Parts: sequence; C-alpha cells; structure tokens
Amino acid sequence: MLEFSGPINFLGPSPKAVEAIKEHAKLIRFYPDPNPVELRTEIARYVGHGVEESNIILGNGSIELIYMITDALTSGFKAVIPVPSFTEYEKAVLRAGGEPIFVQLPENFALDTESVKKAVTADNRIIYICNPHSPSGTLYSKEALLDLVEFCHKRNIILSIDENYIEFAEKGQDATMAGYVRQYVNLFVIRSVTKFYGMPGIRFGYGIASEDLVDMLQSIRQPWSINSLAFYAVSAALKDTEFIENTRRTIARERAQLAKMLSEIGGLQVFPSETNFLLVKIIDKKITSTALKEQMAKEGILIRDCSTFIGLGDSYFRVTVRSAEENLKLINALKSILKRNA
Repeated sequence: MLEFSGPINFLGPSPKAVEAIKEHAKLIRFYPDPNPVELRTEIARYVGHGVEESNIILGNGSIELIYMITDALTSGFKAVIPVPSFTEYEKAVLRAGGEPIFVQLPENFALDTESVKKAVTADNRIIYICNPHSPSGTLYSKEALLDLVEFCHKRNIILSIDENYIEFAEKGQDATMAGYVRQYVNLFVIRSVTKFYGMPGIRFGYGIASEDLVDMLQSIRQPWSINSLAFYAVSAALKDTEFIENTRRTIARERAQLAKMLSEIGGLQVFPSETNFLLVKIIDKKITSTALKEQMAKEGILIRDCSTFIGLGDSYFRVTVRSAEENLKLINALKSILKRNA
C-alpha cells in the first residue's frame, strides 16, 4: 500500500534522530527527566525570534497540548473554530465541557478575520487557528494573525495557533507567531515533530507561550508524558541541518510537480499549498471523494477522503507529497479510475 493519506514527511525521520535512539536505547530502564530544561533550551534556540526556555512547554505530541490549553478553560465556554480544520479542536472543546462555534472559511480557505470576530460572544474563551491551514495548505500572513491576537487580547480570549506544518513553508519564518508570545499572554503556539520530522511514533510536541501561561499549564500538565528516547531523538533532529534543508528542497520540488500533474487531469481543481500535501476538489460530480478513496484503495493507494471535515463536502480529497516515482503511480491510478467513472 502507498500511503498518501497521512501528511507525514515521506523521507522519514532524520538519520541522526534514529542513531540517537539506538545509542540511548538502554536508558528505557530508567525514568525520564520530568522537566528536561536542556531540551526546552534547545527548542527555544531552534525556534528563535527571542523565544526563551521559559516560554516552552512540552507535550506528548501536539494533541496533548491542544487538549491541555482547552482543559485550562472553565466548563461552559464557547470556542470559535474556522472550518474546515483539524477535527481534534472540536473534540477537545466537547471533552472540556465547551461549545464549538464553527465559522465557514471562504472557498479559497483564506483567513477571514472579520467573520471570525463577528462569531465571538461574551462567553468565548478560545479561538483555534492552524497555520499553515489544514487541510488546504494555505499559509496565513503574520499581519492577519496579529490583528486577530490583538482582538483576542482585549477580550481575554486565548488564540491557539497550530504551526505543525510551518517548517514546510518557504516563508514560515516570516509567518510564525512564536516571537509574539512574550508580548501577548493570550497567545499559544503549538508545534510537533510529527509532520516535518517524520516521527509520529515518538509522540512529541511543544507549546510556545508567555511565562505566565506556561507556568499555569505546567500545573495541569500530565506528569511523565515525555519519554527519554523522544528527548534524544528530538534533540538530534532539530540540529540536523542537512535533513532540514533536504526536506524543504525535496518537498517543494515534488509538490510543484505533483500539483502540475494533478491540474492536468480533467475535472480536478488543485489548491495552492505551502505544505507537504495538496487539497483537491472533484469538479466532475460523477464520483465522490468517498467512492474515489475506496477505488484507489483497491489499487493499493490510500488517499484522504475529506468529506469528514466540517465545512467540506464529498468533492474534496487530500494527497501527501511523496517521491516522483510514487507520485506518478498516484497520478496513473487517478487517471484510470476517473476515466472508468466518466
């Protein structure tokens, strides 16, 4: 099976991260450091933009951090979620006793800040944004996000910005909000090593926030959530500049070629992306994304049916950028199936 449904770096993890795990494997007989300050310092140095160790909180993947910031709110709150978006935001809100308020993004998935603001009421306590946006791959500007964080700051609303795909974006360093956490106590930036660094099995993420917000979250954070092998793997990966540069260069090249090939298939609309995946809309209504997913699976290829995203219908599917050879297999299978269903 060729995996095009999960947006994980097809190049796999950093070789240095793998070596670090092998080298320190025997340490699993000991408890991990419950508060690895050295790793937090390394992450702060990696993030840059004036971020310090005291602005970093660690989590068992970005999922723990999404639930952590939501659990910090008092039951009965409302949360604004521009959709389509990552489905875990809604789940976290419901688990914490909150009410999700969905705001439909425009057809090009741009961040309509005015629509988001209009959805805010007195009992809103958090807004969830992912940048680059999932599932479209759109990169939002720093100006738009600053406008929103300032709006939220005046109303005591947390702005949670999920930057899980920021390293893929050519202008990610320009768009990140990490440098503003010391200025805005209501800003919470989330990242992980799952997507770009190809290590979903390590389960490691980190949040970037003001010292006060970090201290508050530390008081509700689950103990022992970071394992010792994750410590060494992440530390090695963040320093592997060769892997980082090769990933950005390779993904950008293969994404452009895959987008071109998809666009040349009749009846498909491909959305611009700054990430390692492409969102595609089926213009020809003779086949749904669900039916396409099922037929592609029979060909040994897995794609993401996006009909399960709130705000998207059964005309959308998503594919992860892989190698040139694998991408060509995807294209040939798509052509064959779409031709059969014409």
